[in-house]
Amino acid sequence: MQRKLMTVLVPLLVLLLPALPALAEEFPLRATYPQVKTISTAELAQKYDQAVIVDVRSEIEFEVGHIAKAKFIPVSAGTFLSDLEKARPKNAPAPIAFYCNGHTCAKSYKAVEQAAAAGFGNVFCYDAGIFEWITTHPERATLMGQTPAKKEKLISESALKAKKIGYAQFAKKASEANSLIIDIREPFQRAKDPELPQNRLLVLSGVRNIPSDRLVDLLKKGEFKEKQLLITDAVGKQVQWIQYYLEEQGYSNYFFLENGVLSAADAGAVK
Repeated sequence: MQRKLMTVLVPLLVLLLPALPALAEEFPLRATYPQVKTISTAELAQKYDQAVIVDVRSEIEFEVGHIAKAKFIPVSAGTFLSDLEKARPKNAPAPIAFYCNGHTCAKSYKAVEQAAAAGFGNVFCYDAGIFEWITTHPERATLMGQTPAKKEKLISESALKAKKIGYAQFAKKASEANSLIIDIREPFQRAKDPELPQNRLLVLSGVRNIPSDRLVDLLKKGEFKEKQLLITDAVGKQVQWIQYYLEEQGYSNYFFLENGVLSAADAGAVK
């Protein structure tokens, strides 16, 4: 009997082993958070009606796109755990699925760790993230205020990359007469640790600090349409959400600083 069992198991393991490195590469943070239980897209879809689904990102990310029934509870907020308990008491049986931006986003893993440490049970990380959900289940997703989500409105990586330019080109464009340089970082980002290179100030003249939420309001009003917009954040990750509003409002003459202020620091162009 034991020999027959081994005869069945060994070929099965041989088939599974090549998939393990691929899985680790696809979800690189799982090795960093080995105690965090994950849930797949198919499993979350199956449990959708009974699950409490929590978006742990920033407000602008949530407003651009989210799982339709998701509750917005940022993991960075000081009230994260108390807000979570309002959404689902610690001893309630319904599963909680936390998500953020996908395979390389750690916020959802950290949310599971905090929730579990605080006594919440049946918690999972949906680490495939929001874009995979929108692509797979647009009928249960909201994109730019529309449900079902229109998948064709998702901005591709190539479309984002086409608008990112290096610091030398960014500085050259900044000298053009119709250019407006906008820093979308929140003031507290710079004040919290001003010595970090990505928190320093650009040496370029005429930079306007317009935090992302304020900028979104201005874009909706059609502000700056006559300008060439040169937009930067800290490390190049937040501008992708601004792009959705730029495109929706018909802006085309805009560029993002690739890798944000961090690239300006590498070029010695911060103070």
